[in-house]
Amino acid sequence: MELLLTIGIFIVLILIFFIGTPISLGLGFLGVTGIMIFLNPRLLPQVATLAFNQSTSTTVIMIPMFILMAEFLSNSNMAGDLFEVLSRRLKKLPANLALVSVITSSIFSAVCGSAPATAATIGKISIPTMLKKGYSQKIAAGTQAAAGNLGILIPPSINFIMYGMITETSIISLFMSGVFPGIMIGLMMILYLVIRNKLDPKMIVTPKEPETSSETGVVKISVGADIITVVPIVSLVVFIFVILYSGAATATESAALGALGAGIIVFMQRRMTKTCIQKTLLGTASISCMIMFLIFGGLILAMFLTMMGLPQQLAAIVLDASPNPWVTFVIVNIIFLILGMFLEPLSIMLIVLPFVFPFMVGMGFDPIWLGAVLTINCAIGMITPPMGMNLFVLKSATGVPIGDIIIGVIPYIIIFTLAIVLLCIFPGIATWLPSTMRAF
Repeated sequence: MELLLTIGIFIVLILIFFIGTPISLGLGFLGVTGIMIFLNPRLLPQVATLAFNQSTSTTVIMIPMFILMAEFLSNSNMAGDLFEVLSRRLKKLPANLALVSVITSSIFSAVCGSAPATAATIGKISIPTMLKKGYSQKIAAGTQAAAGNLGILIPPSINFIMYGMITETSIISLFMSGVFPGIMIGLMMILYLVIRNKLDPKMIVTPKEPETSSETGVVKISVGADIITVVPIVSLVVFIFVILYSGAATATESAALGALGAGIIVFMQRRMTKTCIQKTLLGTASISCMIMFLIFGGLILAMFLTMMGLPQQLAAIVLDASPNPWVTFVIVNIIFLILGMFLEPLSIMLIVLPFVFPFMVGMGFDPIWLGAVLTINCAIGMITPPMGMNLFVLKSATGVPIGDIIIGVIPYIIIFTLAIVLLCIFPGIATWLPSTMRAF
């Protein structure tokens, strides 16, 4: 009975999404309907109490704070300037613009937390620059689409915040679990680009037109000016990491300090224009409201599922069947991957985690390690055809044909998959830093 009801819920969810209902409303509608049919309509006032408690909790407050920090740096064009500075200073490296795209995305990820936002913000600058310098469209767009995925892995990650809220896992530990996997994937991408540059002469076809005087002049910008651009952003990243790792501030406090620091940096660099303020506040409000509604809808559905006891009963069924834990692990990852082709990661976690988390932990999987692995899996879904979100975000932002982007991301799908395999073989990649943080 429990299994049939669970399957029925998933079928109804799919139908709701396919008719174009917003995900947040679909989750909430299904939860409310379930409470009215299978439980007691008198429980509905608890829905309002649940929404109020969550919207005023300190955990949720960190989401708009981190978004505000990212919006300040994005709308002040500091992210674009960071790319230009690094491309000048690393111009002697092979495939330097592609490498800089990865490096800049990694740095911006540490103040953003969103894969599409990272891909679009850096991609608007990196892709036209790479194309102008003779890079293949496939390489330019594919690299940036994959590099943007570091935004949901390198802390602060909104994905990790959502995972921690749903599973009641330490968010700071989750943040720390993404550091080394994020660095590892970034290095794997850089290694691939260096090797590809050596083996594929068509990766970069240098244009015959000589550089214009304006392009030549850009190189002459002083080191001091470049330092003024780079050091504040890097300092903000280091500051957030240190206060999180040392325990000097909670995750919510670090989010508030990060937003304040980003605002001070933008103000000190005289970028706090009226347009910057308007775009920052509107962008923060829009993204925060979207996430809040997702949270509310997911919590209502989770409330219904918990009261029905479905996750616990489903976990018992799986554990009683005594399957190989790694077979179950592969199945869960396939589910995440398929859903990732059509939904964004926050929705996937809200839909799937209440079902799969209890029996995954019951089988002995570490919840911190599992959070890192499933987040990487969500990253793969973001660049997997036919509906990977990063693919269409970049197409909209840059105009590169979707077919070229899809071909360009295939090697990076392999890299992200290999990263999951490495985490399975060496789980300490994700768990060592959180464990040392607890000991510290």
